[in-house]
Amino acid sequence: MTVRNSLRRRLRSPNRRTATGESKWFWDHYELAAREIVTFCDNAGLNLRGLTIADIGCGDGIMALGLSQLVSPRKLVGFDVNPVDLGHLLFQCRAEGVLSEIPAQLEFRQSSPSKTPAEDGEFDFVYSWSAFEHIGEPLDVLREIHRVLRPTGHFFLQLWPFYHSPKGSHLWDWFDDDFHHLREDEQEIVNTVLASDRHEPGFSQYMAHEFQQLNRITLEQLQRVVLEAGFDVARLELLSAPVTLTPDLGRYRWTDLGIGGIKLLARPTGTPNPE
Repeated sequence: MTVRNSLRRRLRSPNRRTATGESKWFWDHYELAAREIVTFCDNAGLNLRGLTIADIGCGDGIMALGLSQLVSPRKLVGFDVNPVDLGHLLFQCRAEGVLSEIPAQLEFRQSSPSKTPAEDGEFDFVYSWSAFEHIGEPLDVLREIHRVLRPTGHFFLQLWPFYHSPKGSHLWDWFDDDFHHLREDEQEIVNTVLASDRHEPGFSQYMAHEFQQLNRITLEQLQRVVLEAGFDVARLELLSAPVTLTPDLGRYRWTDLGIGGIKLLARPTGTPNPE
């Protein structure tokens, strides 16, 4: 397993990994997250069974594997800037008792930060889960998604957390307070993470770097780039929970502070809603 893929598994969950955390991580993504996509699409009248599907920012591949088991796609391809460690993925499958081999319809391809190695119109359905806040050029990636999607296809996006929301720094393992990243100096935050003994130095260095590289996209900015890339949004869910605000946060929009994430289903402009 590459170090980066090992660290990325930690990055996407607010739960600190323990001896049993590996199994929890697996089932959270193999079953729960994959089922969230299916349910969201079902409620919009979109059946994913038998489609050609792409996962943009697939990480360790667990979620792509889970979705492939749920909907039996004709093909499912996971794309990530880091190669998926198939050996470790298979080891996890066997350890959890779900599969003894990677399904033939599932494959993985390494992408660049802004280019997806796929043909025009190759996919019926494209999704991205908890990856878009890490993308340096969201508009470029959205345009690539539009390119690889069939004109009648659909795109599902889940983004959590937005940068300006309570957990937006991704550094919940080092900071207990919500919104700490909006109150403290960025370099001081990095120094705190690097000096901490909560995790091994390699993970701390990785997370400090990831914090500095977050694109800090807001809900308003996300809407703008989704529309500019040529999509219409057919279904939308804002992810939020009560938050405690203090006067020093008054310079930020309420929507930026109070909306933690989003799920949406979009289609290329001009495509009819699914029946």
